[in-house]
Amino acid sequence: MVKTRPLALVVHGHFYQPPRENPWTDEVPREPGATPFHDWNARIHAECYRANAYARIFQGGNKIKALVNNYDRLTFDFGPTLARWLARHDPHAARRIREGDANQLQRLGQGGGMAQVWAHPITPLLSPRDRQTQIAWGLHDFRLRFGRDAEGIWLPETAVNTATLEALIDAQVRFTILAPEQVAAVRQLGKDWVSVNTNTLDTGRLYRWPHPDGSGRWIALAIFDGPISRDLAFGSASRDAGTFLAAVRKAADRSNVKGQRLVLAASDGELYGHHKKFADLTLAYATHVQAASLGIEVTNLAAFLQRQPPTWEAQLHTGPDGEGTAWSCSHGVGRWRRHCGCAMDASRGWSQAWRGPLREALDHLRDRAADFFTDAGDDLFADPWQARDAYGAIVDASPEQRMRGLRSMGWGPLKRGLAHAPRRALGLMEMQRSLLLMYASCAWFFDDIAGLESMIGLRRAAHAMDVWRSLGGRPPQTAVLDILARAKSNEPALGTGADVFRRASQARVTPARAVARVAFTALASGPAEPHDLQVPGFDVAIVPEASARAGLAGQATVIHRRTGETTVLAFSAQYDGKAGFKCQIGEERLTLTDLDTEAVQSLRMCALGHLAEQATTMARCQAFLDTAELVQPLPDDQANPLARLHAIALITFLENSPPDDTGAPAWEVALVLLERAALQPGGEHGRRAQEALWEHLRHLRDNRRRPGKALRALAEQLGFDMSA
Repeated sequence: MVKTRPLALVVHGHFYQPPRENPWTDEVPREPGATPFHDWNARIHAECYRANAYARIFQGGNKIKALVNNYDRLTFDFGPTLARWLARHDPHAARRIREGDANQLQRLGQGGGMAQVWAHPITPLLSPRDRQTQIAWGLHDFRLRFGRDAEGIWLPETAVNTATLEALIDAQVRFTILAPEQVAAVRQLGKDWVSVNTNTLDTGRLYRWPHPDGSGRWIALAIFDGPISRDLAFGSASRDAGTFLAAVRKAADRSNVKGQRLVLAASDGELYGHHKKFADLTLAYATHVQAASLGIEVTNLAAFLQRQPPTWEAQLHTGPDGEGTAWSCSHGVGRWRRHCGCAMDASRGWSQAWRGPLREALDHLRDRAADFFTDAGDDLFADPWQARDAYGAIVDASPEQRMRGLRSMGWGPLKRGLAHAPRRALGLMEMQRSLLLMYASCAWFFDDIAGLESMIGLRRAAHAMDVWRSLGGRPPQTAVLDILARAKSNEPALGTGADVFRRASQARVTPARAVARVAFTALASGPAEPHDLQVPGFDVAIVPEASARAGLAGQATVIHRRTGETTVLAFSAQYDGKAGFKCQIGEERLTLTDLDTEAVQSLRMCALGHLAEQATTMARCQAFLDTAELVQPLPDDQANPLARLHAIALITFLENSPPDDTGAPAWEVALVLLERAALQPGGEHGRRAQEALWEHLRHLRDNRRRPGKALRALAEQLGFDMSA
């Protein structure tokens, strides 16, 4: 029998989505391309992020044997903009991701989670100040979500240069991940340098990169195996567990390391279930079931580094003109600043010359804003830029907590809490937040400036200028538009970057528009509904002075949830019971056309929607069922909204009902909800129901109790094998 050399498998998933939130509301707007989901975050979450938190292990007859947590077996990073969305929209999945890191910490001595440079910028192209802040905020975000300091950090697009690695060492980061083509030479410590290329670099070990200052400080570089990573992303390696693990062994055979060989397979995490359907199942079976039987140790990078510190050094490729390199651009980092030749669809022959003016415009805005921030911040902080770095630790806290935190960093009027100083300090930091977010790399990655991703970046620029104006400054909008006018869309009808900026600015939501939406909701819902409602980004409370079927007038108090800013507005509104709606607020007159389609759609069936989201007990479920009998969907509503609301009620009940207090009558009500929900087995709601019910079944199993008849029937209809 031939004894095989030991093999350590690390599968890295880079999970990220751009900052899709409308910056004026801090909520993600509807994205039609993601239909039938509300937006791309929601769609990819159902197909990937949550799917990997509750990955299926099947047995004969296509029955579910178990649900496992793929984050138990991954080295992974979650971009802060995505992690924030997950925490707000699915705390159950966010908890499973944290548990994946904690389980590895217990099993391997090191967690599997890594931080990410905060807004997913191309780090070599940042100013030194922004580079420092983006790294600091990424580390703050990881500490907030995982309760520990990050050992490693993901560089967006693995974009790197000397200044980037120096900044990581200064931030006490221990390791990062690069592509093989980013390394120019290697050597064993104390020996001569040997030039390498993608084909000759041995990725079966870690390398160290020493700080040029001679201090002896260094950072470990983990180099992913190119062939297996490409095969996972674009080939057949993710087809099934056997194919995947065969590719792992082939990758190990390429290494000449005498001890345990590292196989690092790195890809976008969205590959597992979104880009490649069922790849989440391949990952689950390969890493939880089959790998151990083949002598493959599934570990994480931090644990491997702890056990096998690097004894070799590496030098970086500097890239064209010393700009740096990235895994997704064969021209250094040209993809994010010029027409370099990289495109999603090169066959169209489109030009990406727009990339240069886009970066120039945003850099101009950033630099002018830096002057304003320094001047205004000097009155509030001993060091405004140091305060900006520290703001990352509280950037997702409540407005009140953020203002208290900023006050503790301040001096003069801010330290004493005088007048409007705390709110002014908060405004300065929120302006900087949008300026950092506008550098998300995807704004340049795709083929045209008129695309959604560039629009997201320009929305952030427009928002930063709005905040700047509110602070009494004069942002350089004319100069920015002049630069953007040189960025021509490949579709002439869509104009230039300046036109895209103007369209992006139309997403602006003011307190007046928030009042108009609430007034319409109050009129459309009838007098029994409370006039104290939430709309995206705002809490609006109306004190009516007069109310009738055709009208509503009074005073509205509007609180912006992100900033805590309070505005009081007098208004009057009329509604004809059909489509005619108008609202007068000061000199501004708003009609239904001033509200977006999503706002109008959300008004429909609002009462039933509230009941579905509150169906946490059997009594509330029954109240929902009773009300649903009286409701008919509107003609233009999409695909059976009543069935969707029944599904939401079922999931709400399953996720919130205590296992020990759930008896047979409640399970019978749940069966009725399931019958009317018309769940698709592989659909988002079907999977959520399975995952929530699994927690109940697991509780019974752990307490050596058997499910009753109604619960068994519910489990069987949801696809569980209840024969045992």
